[in-house]
Amino acid sequence: MQMSKALFLALVGGLITAASPAMAQYPYPPPPPPPPGYGAPAYGAPRTQTFGGPGTLALSSDMNLSFMGCSGCASPITSALGPGNNATNSSGWLLTLAPAADYFVIQGLSIGGQVAYSHLHESVPGGTGTTTSTSVDANLFGIFARVGYNIPIGDLLSWWPKVGIGYVDAWKSSGSVGSSANAFDLQIYAPLLLHLAPHFFAGLGPFVQTDLTASSSSGGVSATNYPKQTSYGLMFTIGGWTVPAG
Repeated sequence: MQMSKALFLALVGGLITAASPAMAQYPYPPPPPPPPGYGAPAYGAPRTQTFGGPGTLALSSDMNLSFMGCSGCASPITSALGPGNNATNSSGWLLTLAPAADYFVIQGLSIGGQVAYSHLHESVPGGTGTTTSTSVDANLFGIFARVGYNIPIGDLLSWWPKVGIGYVDAWKSSGSVGSSANAFDLQIYAPLLLHLAPHFFAGLGPFVQTDLTASSSSGGVSATNYPKQTSYGLMFTIGGWTVPAG
């Protein structure tokens, strides 16, 4: 009986000793994957560069569609395009498309350029014959150099304010009197970007554009004391980005 008890204890001790190394080598469970989103790689994948990293090239297009009405005045663009375009109580719409390319030289800091095109359609009182108003169409072309700084906000958002300076030219596309206006402008645009998919973003933010210098001419005669103009509103942007090779 005594021998059986000693044999039993020896067997139990041997089993515990044999199981101990196996228990010590049992792998720990893997950590939970990080949440997907802006700047967060898939679990198990190597960390990749995020938007705004050095060498990142961003291609985008800013756009704006605005409707305007002016009681007792004319729009600044129409007024700039010469005599006969200063009628009151005007109304119309303005469409702006502005493709751009920006390169991040260091983390967050971008330099770039933008080409802007706008088309204005406006109805002003003072028609001919049976008409009571006249339609005026004008085109605007601008080119800007700009600098910006991207600030990440969590995984899905970032804030990318930009400041630009450039040249803007406007001309009337219809009518009997040839006229044009031009200006050097300062532009500030600060969109909040949403990064819903890799290498893709969309955003919305306020913009302000103001004339630093301005001039106009009609029929070959330059206008004197042409007033500077300031415009502001909301601009929508959409774009994509690439990372450097290697």
